[in-house]
Amino acid sequence: MTPHSPALAPVHRTRRTAAVPAVLVTVLALLLMLVPVSAARGATPSPTPSPTGSPVLSLRVAPGAAGVITADQPVIVTVSAQNTSDTPAAAGAVRLSSSLRPLATRTEVQSWLAAAPTDASRTEVPVGAGELAAVAPQQTSGTSITVDPAVFAGRAPGVYPLRADYDATGGALSAASVVIVPSSPGTGALGVVVPIVATPSGSGLLTAAELSELTATDGELRKLLDAVTGTSAILAIDPAVVAAVRVLGTTAPATAKTWLADLMALPNSRFALQFGDADVAVQVAAGLPLPLDVPSLTPYLVSSGFAGASEAPTPTPTSTTDTPTAPTPMPTSSASGAVTLPTLTQLTDIGSTAATVFWPATGTAGSETVAALSGLSTDGGPPITLVDSGAYGDDAADRTVGDSAPAWTSVGGARVLLADAGASRALTVAATTPTPIARAGALAEANAYGALALAAHPGAPLLVTLDRTIAASPEGVRIALSSASRLGGRTATDLSTLTSGAPSEVALKPAAVATERVGGLDALLGDERTLADFATILADPTVLTVPERAAMLHVIGAGWNATPDLAAQALGAHRTATQETLASVAIVPPSDITLAATSAPLAFSVRNDLRWPVTLQLIATVTDPRMIVQNTTAVDAGAAQNTRVQVPVQARVGSGESSLHLQLRSPQGVAIGGPVAVHVAVRAEWESVGVTVMVALVAAMIVLGIVRTLRKIRRRKES
Repeated sequence: MTPHSPALAPVHRTRRTAAVPAVLVTVLALLLMLVPVSAARGATPSPTPSPTGSPVLSLRVAPGAAGVITADQPVIVTVSAQNTSDTPAAAGAVRLSSSLRPLATRTEVQSWLAAAPTDASRTEVPVGAGELAAVAPQQTSGTSITVDPAVFAGRAPGVYPLRADYDATGGALSAASVVIVPSSPGTGALGVVVPIVATPSGSGLLTAAELSELTATDGELRKLLDAVTGTSAILAIDPAVVAAVRVLGTTAPATAKTWLADLMALPNSRFALQFGDADVAVQVAAGLPLPLDVPSLTPYLVSSGFAGASEAPTPTPTSTTDTPTAPTPMPTSSASGAVTLPTLTQLTDIGSTAATVFWPATGTAGSETVAALSGLSTDGGPPITLVDSGAYGDDAADRTVGDSAPAWTSVGGARVLLADAGASRALTVAATTPTPIARAGALAEANAYGALALAAHPGAPLLVTLDRTIAASPEGVRIALSSASRLGGRTATDLSTLTSGAPSEVALKPAAVATERVGGLDALLGDERTLADFATILADPTVLTVPERAAMLHVIGAGWNATPDLAAQALGAHRTATQETLASVAIVPPSDITLAATSAPLAFSVRNDLRWPVTLQLIATVTDPRMIVQNTTAVDAGAAQNTRVQVPVQARVGSGESSLHLQLRSPQGVAIGGPVAVHVAVRAEWESVGVTVMVALVAAMIVLGIVRTLRKIRRRKES
């Protein structure tokens, strides 16, 4: 019968009915098992309910064209809102307003940009409106609002506040910027200083690997050089950077040699920073009579980079007053094959300079620094100290940071360049920030300070700087330099023009250098003296002392001033490395010794972890008269190895316990490492016992030999 037979139908129905609960249970179990599997395979989960809290928004506003109003040209103002929460923000209206009365002082500009205060004495008028789209969680929304230039027509030249108000979800937000109605262009000179610096990893000079990375197409030094090319920027060059390329000679990376040639060919005026950009303000505060420098760079020279090589001098560029001349020709091989290695002057040559300029770290120098540096004699005449205008004034209360003063000044007869602190700070932000709206706001702020400087001193020179801390894209540096070269309608020029004419007499406030920096330098100087004593074990101590000085100068570099935590880390790492060097030569701690003879040499090991052989003296002394020891033993320890040293010792007693004290010293008597004590157990009577035993054994063997010989003779006779 088939399964559908009527006779079996009731039975099948009964079985199906009974199986329904089991089937349902099975299906439900399978569904429960499939849910996590589906989720694991990327199935779309159910929507998460939106948070019920308010969005967290921040608002920014910045005008285009670096904030400068141009007649008949619309003003494009960018407004952006950033949502840092997980709650979306709805779209909202944006209103732009400005005041009919300009911001007259730097204090007003700083206060406005910091908080956009509401001032009842100011009449604010609307200048534009727009709408911001909804801002998704963790996203940014922006809009551009075009402002009719007629809004600012007829206004007197000056710096005018700009406010953006945004009706945001959960409340209203405001952001502030400024716009500048320009006056007639200034007639005074304008200087823009850009530092060319780089911090090595710890060797004192950039290594070939570091140079290869920094001067590659996307390297920091290459990008910075490309950014200043074609501009009138005054270059502040760390001679350690150019020296790092030259010490390698022909073995330097190709990109580094190209970078150096391009730098030397630039027509820009320039001056040399201290080696490693060492902060002179810290050195003055530490009481040093002269700024520190490297005595030579010979230990860094790669001799193979000069053998048979001839490096042609860079062609002399043409343009500007401070045109750098061709660098001093590098050494070449003589006919006999001998190589003349370059001098320190050749290695650190940055090109022709108009003057000796000291540039302390921003905010660290004041009247006492200028006075100390002005008395130094230099090849180019009296030095110039570059100080930011935060030090301008008679006391700490009469002026705010960044107050305007002529750039070319005199302080008690000392020549001083005052950089506009407010404009310089804003330009550095513009060069370093990756956000376009933040860059535009910083450029507007820099132009505001430039306009105020022009209003205060129409015919006086103006100086702005990019700080050493810049780590920016070429685009950011180029935009900042382009804006800086037109501050106040001026045109950027060279260092000679900036410092020509009679300087204005001003007063500077004292400036305090951080005690941590001064204490760090004192510690470094103490370590350096200790290392110099230690280096007397070497045939050429400069292989240690020169890199120590070069690295030390980088540790006190001005660029660390803005990052105290990183500065402390660099100081700690350098001091640790110095202590490791001082511990690299020592006596290997010996085990207890048993002296089983009246005289015998005792063997010890001297460890030398340095890359060079060292010459030492092992001084051995005893604590009691039981032993006589050779007091001084010459040691010539090979590089990177342990060297065995034998010290002759005589015992005066047959048995006893004694101690031997060991100390390494340099040929000049400088203690190297700490003393080592060795316990010596004297067992000189063992020697007598041993001799007696040996004599007895020899006598017994002789007697035995005689007996055997006599027996052999007797046997022969009997046979």
